[in-house]
Amino acid sequence: MPYTQVANLDFENIKVTLKEYLRGQTEFTDYDFEGSALANLIDVLAYNTYYTAFNTNMVVNELFIDSATLRDNVVAIAKQLGYRPKSITSPTAYVSFTVTYNNPTTDTELILKKGTGFISTYDNNIYQYVTLDDVKAQVANNVATFTDVSVVEGSQVVDTFIFDAAAKDQRFILDNKNIDTNTIRVKVYPGGGSFNEAYLVSDNILGVDGNSKVFFLDEVEDGRYEILMGDGVLGRKLEDNSGIVVSYMTTSGPESNGVRTFVFQGVLENPNGVSPSSFTVDITSSVASAGGEEQETTQKIKYTAPKAYGTQDRAVTSQDYEAIVRKVYPATSDIIIFGGEDQEPPEYGKVFIALKPTDQSYLTSLTKQKIIADLKKYVVASVEPKIIDPSILYVELTSKIYYNGSTTDQTTSQIRDKVITGVQSYLNTSDTEKFNGKFRHSKMVGVIDDSDNNINSNLTSVTMRKDFYPQLNSTFYYEVCFQNSFDKDCDEPVLSSTGFRVTEYPNFDVYLEDRDGKIILYSLDSVTGEKVVLDKEIGDIDYDKGELMMYNLTIIKGSFFDNRISVRVKPLSNDIKALREVYLDVDVANSSFTAYKE
Repeated sequence: MPYTQVANLDFENIKVTLKEYLRGQTEFTDYDFEGSALANLIDVLAYNTYYTAFNTNMVVNELFIDSATLRDNVVAIAKQLGYRPKSITSPTAYVSFTVTYNNPTTDTELILKKGTGFISTYDNNIYQYVTLDDVKAQVANNVATFTDVSVVEGSQVVDTFIFDAAAKDQRFILDNKNIDTNTIRVKVYPGGGSFNEAYLVSDNILGVDGNSKVFFLDEVEDGRYEILMGDGVLGRKLEDNSGIVVSYMTTSGPESNGVRTFVFQGVLENPNGVSPSSFTVDITSSVASAGGEEQETTQKIKYTAPKAYGTQDRAVTSQDYEAIVRKVYPATSDIIIFGGEDQEPPEYGKVFIALKPTDQSYLTSLTKQKIIADLKKYVVASVEPKIIDPSILYVELTSKIYYNGSTTDQTTSQIRDKVITGVQSYLNTSDTEKFNGKFRHSKMVGVIDDSDNNINSNLTSVTMRKDFYPQLNSTFYYEVCFQNSFDKDCDEPVLSSTGFRVTEYPNFDVYLEDRDGKIILYSLDSVTGEKVVLDKEIGDIDYDKGELMMYNLTIIKGSFFDNRISVRVKPLSNDIKALREVYLDVDVANSSFTAYKE
């Protein structure tokens, strides 16, 4: 009996295969299928086969993390690997402030109540920053001093559940959107009494037994989260009628990253629950909010889950450290890890972590301390992790774009905007902006040409920039390494800088420039604008190694509000690379794009 051989599940192929199958039978040997009623039946059968094959293919694809497309399925597979996708993350800021009693007090302690804190206006929006737990401060001479209080953005929500031992399928699902799972706090009231016990989240079953006061957390359908209590084997089993109080923050994620200014709106109480009748709050310092991140995307889950599974909750290899750091600090844009034995001189027993945050250049010292503290439970006892700042190498472009004015009515500004959009889109999808990144000049020239069909050509040059932060009012040695050779055959100076001030010349800005392998210090004549050399040798420039070395500089003021100083150099090659802790960043905002009509 003839049989079909299906090699291609295309509709037309299926239909042809069915006809060949029928022609192989004596009843249809010479049958003309075209235009017959049987042809319509074959079409229906082919459509049915095609739809069935398509649905089967989709179902099978959803069984594997590499090919799955639906978030719920990707999350379910990640769960099998012991990985819980990262939720949206609240930005964290650190605020120091004093509370002064306007009247004499006998209070010895003052408490900033959890769920309260500050408000801030950012981009014309108002954001609330609150504490997750009560914060205590001692009162001395009618003043309470709160130092580096951690506050997170969002609104506190409290959900209450009652445990029913007779219910077979009882679930505790948090229905609110945009929950930062790091802020979830669970308290259990055994048997419905007034006494409560704090339960901690557990990410694994190591060390968990039938008496452990833990709960488990899963992402379920539609991006919601479910609280799972113990069953008496893994985690303590709840008594019937026990109350479960779950508090957490709902947040706007990265929208308020960078908030620096705060207004106090917290609730203050003494240990007896009495608030001061009259007081004044003075904010003494604040660390800008950072770390806010959107919920982990499906694509990122597919990338991270297998790597997290490979770590097995221990940090040994560099891949282990990368996966775990991304777990404890989700707002990680890129990361590179290397051993202390690779340092000069070697620092054995240390692991160096260079981390580039998502929405800023560097981590704050308090954030570094928190990451190190979170890493301790994963690292080998004899190894000391150390977080270092990335050394950011900026690439600035100067591009002249020539387009055909006779084939388009677009303005030069419109062409320019298209080029910038095209460049930014390319950078977002390429491997340029990262640790170990590579900038390819030829590819960038092609991206610019392809931004609009009317562009004929472009002339694009490259400049490298680094920013450094001087030790103000201290005589210091500065070394700035670009890791790329400089163009020493250039007729013009290779090195330039933004203006800054030194002790010898405190009343006007001075600048850096190279001449014959030396770094000079000069100023600009206030009348003619000509360069006036102040010091013929304040350092050396190594064109081959790509290094600047400046000796005995006493800087009293930098170039910008944060006192950083920018130095720019012309590279020998238009192709730029970054190695080790150097992070490559194409600075589109400070690049120049000019369109010309031909």
